[in-house]
Amino acid sequence: MVKEEKHDEKELNGYERAVKYMGVFGGTQSIAILLGIVKTKFASKLLGASGLGVIAMYNRTLQMLSDFTNLSLSFSAVRQIAEAYEEGNQEKLLHWIKVLRSWAFLTAVVGVLLSIALYPFLGEWVFEGNDYYTSRFLLLSPVVGFMAIIGSELAILKGVHSLYKVAKYTLWTAVLGLIVSVPFYFCMGIAGIFPAIFLTSFVQMVVLLCYSLPMYPYRIAPFSRKVLRDGIDMIKFGIGYIFAAIMGSGSMWIVCTMLLDIGNDRVVGFFSTGYFLMNLLPGVLFAAIDSDFYPRLSGANRSASLSNRLVNEQAEVQLLMQAPMLLAYSLVLPLLVPLFYDSEFLEAVPMIQLSMFGMLVRTMTYPMSYLPLSRGDSKVYMLQEGIYDFFFALIVVAGYNFGGLLGIGTAMAAVFVIDWFVVYIITGYKYSFRFVSDVYISFLLQATIFILMIIIIRIYDSGWEYWCGGFLCVLLSFLLSLYLLSKRMSYVGRLFNRIKRVMRW
Repeated sequence: MVKEEKHDEKELNGYERAVKYMGVFGGTQSIAILLGIVKTKFASKLLGASGLGVIAMYNRTLQMLSDFTNLSLSFSAVRQIAEAYEEGNQEKLLHWIKVLRSWAFLTAVVGVLLSIALYPFLGEWVFEGNDYYTSRFLLLSPVVGFMAIIGSELAILKGVHSLYKVAKYTLWTAVLGLIVSVPFYFCMGIAGIFPAIFLTSFVQMVVLLCYSLPMYPYRIAPFSRKVLRDGIDMIKFGIGYIFAAIMGSGSMWIVCTMLLDIGNDRVVGFFSTGYFLMNLLPGVLFAAIDSDFYPRLSGANRSASLSNRLVNEQAEVQLLMQAPMLLAYSLVLPLLVPLFYDSEFLEAVPMIQLSMFGMLVRTMTYPMSYLPLSRGDSKVYMLQEGIYDFFFALIVVAGYNFGGLLGIGTAMAAVFVIDWFVVYIITGYKYSFRFVSDVYISFLLQATIFILMIIIIRIYDSGWEYWCGGFLCVLLSFLLSLYLLSKRMSYVGRLFNRIKRVMRW
């Protein structure tokens, strides 16, 4: 199966492959999100708000324990596996898989033992000493071990470009999570939360092992000095990634604390809601970068010219594919927000619409930011993330001081522009990276349309002028993306020619 996928990939040019896997992972992520919403709806009806709160607290605590103990192996190991796979060195590939699984086994054991040791303190901290909920932390401790195994097996599938299996896993786990959880909620109420979380995680691990073990049988050597020593670089890189995540969480905490201090809890609620909705659609569309682009870039990290070409292709595809969707998403936010939240959150819509320009800029920044990751330069990556987090905390708070919620939206867009300059300067200096002129031209054209739509929807905040003006901008962005992609991909060119014939008719 791996060889078949690799053969299929060689038949595609870089643009076609980026579009293909963006569709595959964007589609599966969308379905998974929808199934997650359905699952949440069932939980809210069967368990009420308190039940949802208990689920959230358990999941967040387990995720925190997992993040703390698994050392980000699910991300850091992809680079070594992808390098060995691209070299075609089967012995080296099997060695790195053995190293990863050995370290993952150890982190799984440590994670479970730490969960058992800390469960009284976690229960006191999270549930204020409630004996019933505290004892369930002990029963859920194996979940941390399951999560470590899941992360390592996903890293293997991504590293060997077995991407359809990753997509199938994402889809199956979403479906099975719904099927497993709802009966427990229905039959046992809040007591069903604990077996639902345990079995959902266990089923996810089993499904993933069913995909990975036929390809690479499970072999570990957790007490071999050589195996453990070879994994040190992965651990160092993973720790750097963890520190970057901590800085990101810290900047969000600072922003929320400052907004609460100079504003009120409603402002924090609007900001948090806006930040979530701002990242919702791009998060789905960026899914292919972690699963497809990062392993490919890691496999090509010894060639500066090939790395630069891959980043340029990925950036242009992300830009042209996302631009019309981001415009359409911004336009229909007044309809979407009441579906996700109460109608009072409509007050945050203008803030989100302004911030979405930053997401357009991020389509160019995000592929660039993977260059240090593909080369194992954790210090450079932490520097990039640290600068972004500093400006995010500083400018967003200043934006609220000067312009309220609209100031926050403008500030978030400005932070992404600054981030682009910072990442571009760093990657240009360290890795001699440059964008080709086609990427700049595509961005300037799409950015102009985006700014035009923002002006229209700010002048006409409702009514036919809002919808007609916004729709025309979305249509123009779509046709522009289709035209530019038709120059890169033959099948898009055929589609564009058909549209031109229909319009002439």
